[in-house]
Amino acid sequence: MKKTVLTLLSLAVVGLTLAMGASAATCDHNWRIDLAKCVAPTCTEKGSNAYTCSRCSQTKTEAVAAAGHDYVKNSTLAATCTEKGNVVEKCSACGDEKTAETAALGHDFKETARKAATCLSAGSVSYKCSRCAETKSETLTALGHDFSKFISTSATCTAAGKSTYQCSRCDELTLKTSAKLGHNYVKSGGPTCTESGKYVNTCSRCGDSYTDTKTTKALGHDLPDDDSTKWRVIEKATCESDGSRRAKCARCEEYVYETIEALEHEYGEDVYLIQAPTKTTAGKAQQICENCNRTVSKTIKKGTTDLSDYTVPPIVASHDSDVVERGTKVTLECDLEGSTIYYALGGKSPTSKTYRKTYSEPITITETTTVRAYAIYTDDLDVTISETLELTFVVKSGDSWLYLEADASEGGYMSLESGKKFRPDDNATRYEVLDAMDYLFGSFAEDADVTFTDVSSEYKGVVAKFVGADLLDGYDDNTFRGEESIKRSELCKLLVLALDLDTPKTGTVSFKDVSATHWAYAYIAALTKEGYLKGDTAGTFRPEDPITRAELVTVLNRIAEVDSAKGVTITDVPTTHWAYGYICAAVQ
Repeated sequence: MKKTVLTLLSLAVVGLTLAMGASAATCDHNWRIDLAKCVAPTCTEKGSNAYTCSRCSQTKTEAVAAAGHDYVKNSTLAATCTEKGNVVEKCSACGDEKTAETAALGHDFKETARKAATCLSAGSVSYKCSRCAETKSETLTALGHDFSKFISTSATCTAAGKSTYQCSRCDELTLKTSAKLGHNYVKSGGPTCTESGKYVNTCSRCGDSYTDTKTTKALGHDLPDDDSTKWRVIEKATCESDGSRRAKCARCEEYVYETIEALEHEYGEDVYLIQAPTKTTAGKAQQICENCNRTVSKTIKKGTTDLSDYTVPPIVASHDSDVVERGTKVTLECDLEGSTIYYALGGKSPTSKTYRKTYSEPITITETTTVRAYAIYTDDLDVTISETLELTFVVKSGDSWLYLEADASEGGYMSLESGKKFRPDDNATRYEVLDAMDYLFGSFAEDADVTFTDVSSEYKGVVAKFVGADLLDGYDDNTFRGEESIKRSELCKLLVLALDLDTPKTGTVSFKDVSATHWAYAYIAALTKEGYLKGDTAGTFRPEDPITRAELVTVLNRIAEVDSAKGVTITDVPTTHWAYGYICAAVQ
């Protein structure tokens, strides 16, 4: 009630203030509360205030919110362990009441007594509620024996054993009998690959042993499969005599030699013209065994003019492909009288008039080169030209066993990946460098016996080739790490050794970041002198940076004299890429 009176007085003051500011011309209402018409709010019902303007007598009404109950705790019934309680509250204004329940407390059991369980008998625990004196008890299950305490054992190979165990909680004992162990015989001695023998059987536990009464036949050598690369041919079989090969036995590690049966004559389809027929004399032709070069002669009737079924005999050279001394003279011969021999150096095509020369005197070998030659018959008769002879001669003046292949300048030594991708900006790995060089370089050295622990079967052959040529080796932990990148300086050393370039002790390298004290200075200088290396636009070489795949083909193309190309679709190398021409030539 007090709240309502205060509210009405406040409204009266506001009305008085508004009346004082009213304008005479326009009614600026001066509201005054009309207490006689006001309705006071209750706890649950709204009330209202009435106002009358002191100037124009206009009225208005405003709602007053319900006051709401003012509950005060009136009585309490306490909860027990099993029964609920309640709290009664009463409104101080209107006398309205409400009741709220409180949950039962539940028992507060405290342990009052305990009887421990044993191995054979159950135990118990007693409890009493601290509030209402209610009691309860629980049964503890008997523990059972715990025979984990080991006392002894005595089983042997030939006698049963007894193991005694004691319960860890009481003095109860149990006895377990274990069967005899029996001998665990391990064989030794016995036959070898070539000799029969008897096995000695020795027990690994007690040392008892006996020797087999039966003699076991010799085991025979454990040799690789017939087509395995572990076989090494010592002497090739010919059509006239047997050959031999050897492999190491995996069991005794002795070399075993086997005979390679003599071959049968295999005459090729080519019939070589040896002497052309004339109107008055017969001609002569022969076939050559592809295995031993034995010849079988045939007679061509005199007057025969159609010689299209015959071929000019192959050219015979005085030297096979090999390492030769500078100045070695190589002679070429063809068994067909009247034939002309054409040849070209540097692996060029002898059919090209630009490069070919007519053979008339021995060819002097002054530098490492590849000779390609063929013979034709100069008469008007239609005779197939001879097969092209190709010989590579290495003038070995240094340590390298490598030489550029005759067709290295044709490019095509790298391939595109799935989706025609090349990955030009990826770092080239050691495997990728060797794989590319394998297409460009031949070697006269024997492949090494690769023992690196991490070389995959895919790259074992190419690694064996370059290790055998003394071009590279692995790491101290016997790994090759073929998937790792190779630095630009490391590639320089590799290429200088492969090309057998002179490494100047003094010279000028104009790269800003390659000092005369750098470990690869001489290698970089040698390649720069030959025109194989160029720096970047800033005048630096970046010797410690990994070489990218695009940079790799650029250097290799220059070395192999591969001309730039175009027209290849490479999804990750646009035609505007600085190395597009080099990459096209490398993948064609």
